[in-house]
Amino acid sequence: MSSQSPLQVIVYDSPEHEHPAVCRAIESFELGTDWGLPGGLTKTKQATLHLGQAYGNHNAPLGTSDDLAARLRADAPDTTFLLWQDPYFEEADGHYVAHVPGVGDFESSCNANGAPQITMFGLVASLREAPALTTEQWLAGPGEALLGTRVRKVIDDYERTDIVA
Repeated sequence: MSSQSPLQVIVYDSPEHEHPAVCRAIESFELGTDWGLPGGLTKTKQATLHLGQAYGNHNAPLGTSDDLAARLRADAPDTTFLLWQDPYFEEADGHYVAHVPGVGDFESSCNANGAPQITMFGLVASLREAPALTTEQWLAGPGEALLGTRVRKVIDDYERTDIVA
């Protein structure tokens, strides 16, 4: 049996012509609003994409987050989404991916709540590589790559607006 952990995706914005591609991706990865629980539908079985709705599966094979992110980026490049796959017990971190067209992508390890985790080692290494930069310069360059502040700000703005109908 392969290792599994929960996976979820939230689509915050998507042009209408990309909705079918997003729905196909959600269905093909067996994500649903019921989270793949026994007795419920494991697929969306709907033609309508609900922005702000979490679609998930409690039993997604490890690595599915990479495949889903790649599929959404390829088939729905103008769609804003956040996805994460939970850590597999205590053995490894989870995987966080946020995609905001026109702003960028941010990937990181994460905890079971989907909160990105930045290691102290990574932070110190980044600061050491740019000793002459001011804080503002570091945050605009290497710090942005490490922390994903622009992408995460847009995602946070979507989460603050109650877009769930």
